Amino acid sequence: MISKDQFRRLLRSVLNFAEAGEDLHRAIQENAIFRCIPAGADVFVEGDQADPIALLFSGIVRVYMIGESGHEITLCRFGHGESCILTVNTIPSQKTFPAITTVEEQAEAVLIPADIFRDWVRRHDL
Repeated sequence: MISKDQFRRLLRSVLNFAEAGEDLHRAIQENAIFRCIPAGADVFVEGDQADPIALLFSGIVRVYMIGESGHEITLCRFGHGESCILTVNTIPSQKTFPAITTVEEQAEAVLIPADIFRDWVRRHDL
């Protein structure tokens, strides 16, 4: 469960979240958790089931793959008010995560369980 203050920060940080509806807001307040994630921590590695989705309040997260040559290939970075586009696409399809996600700068995030996110996507045709 997240605090009222954390929920207010989420409403201010995430585009269109305020319009999501009271039932989704309640489900997130009751089921989401707040985490500080240290720099250097891997959130997902290739092959993981993508759960939960993280909405960042602070920090920088890098998403990358390791090519056949062994070199790292950065796919994207995301920060305040954002989430990983690969996670957004992977959770509804329930496929495994196709890359590595590592925190570059300590992050604060609200973690929303995948089933809550899938319900949100289904109801709002995102």
